[in-house]
Amino acid sequence: MSLKDQLQSKLAGLSPGGPHVVQVTESDKQLTCEVTEASSLAYRVDRFVLATGALASVSMDQLEKISEALSSRLTYLLEPVGPIERDHEHCVVQMRSNPPQQDEDGTQYYELLVRRGGELELRRYQKAPGQPRQTIPALLTTEVLLRLAEDFEAVV
Repeated sequence: MSLKDQLQSKLAGLSPGGPHVVQVTESDKQLTCEVTEASSLAYRVDRFVLATGALASVSMDQLEKISEALSSRLTYLLEPVGPIERDHEHCVVQMRSNPPQQDEDGTQYYELLVRRGGELELRRYQKAPGQPRQTIPALLTTEVLLRLAEDFEAVV
């Protein structure tokens, strides 16, 4: 059973409220979805992570290709996500919303890290003027979570 199918089954079984940690595994891939609150319409998600041994020893060029593939696939999020920084020393590609969402409360954006060693991680942040950034839950529907699972699995 695919990660997407397993995730769909686990999400359907969640009780309203939270928090919940949903984990599913297929082969050497483990998907973890940290849900702070579940409702009938959507989920507030702190972290969405795919860990896999397939990324254990990839090159920086391969990480960049994965980030570009993710960028072209993740067109359904609130803002488009694209690579903004490459850390050759630590073998990480950092992706962010471009442009981020901005309002009177500050800036909100997705951040996606593609790390050698085996991880794709999606989070949402808020940066209020004059304050450090903080993690905030991303409000995601079941359909978006399932597409994320499918797209993360497809690029590794």
